[in-house]
Amino acid sequence: MRHAGHFLRLVALVAVAVVGFLFVRSQVVPKDFGVTGHFRLSAIADEGKREARHIGSDACAECHDDIGKSWKTGKHHTPQCENCHGPGLMHTKVVAEESTTAYPDKILKLKNAIKRPTGIQECKWCHLRTFERPSTLKSIANVEAHVSEHKGTFTKDTKCIDCHNPHTTLVTFDAKGLPVKPKIAP
Repeated sequence: MRHAGHFLRLVALVAVAVVGFLFVRSQVVPKDFGVTGHFRLSAIADEGKREARHIGSDACAECHDDIGKSWKTGKHHTPQCENCHGPGLMHTKVVAEESTTAYPDKILKLKNAIKRPTGIQECKWCHLRTFERPSTLKSIANVEAHVSEHKGTFTKDTKCIDCHNPHTTLVTFDAKGLPVKPKIAP
């Protein structure tokens, strides 16, 4: 019985910790958290009030009609412009010279508030061969090998857009059978 006091103090300490935790949790966690899932129910209404950051390819084509036309008729008409270039809302606001002070986006530091694709990483997102990608999607296992197979010279600066127009996927060849770098509008 001499250790019973230690045990009771331990139980009391655990009980105080549990009560303290429950009290702090009741003060910190919003009342509507977990009502319909593992999120705050009022977050749906809050997000609904925000302006959509993604505007869709049709909105992009309103200003970039030449690219929009070639994109719609090309093999890349399924991915939207924003899959490679990022959300278009900030771009449209900057170009229209509207205020963007209410938007703490990192993308505003970029010229015209749009992401300029690297010309290789964005292509790899869809076209690098991995087990989970559908076999119907044209893919390559190795960029260096792909360039060599097509009579090119791979360097650290080689990009997919050196040969492929990302908006149409067309490859143009010169008289020697070598790919010609496509003209891509800025």
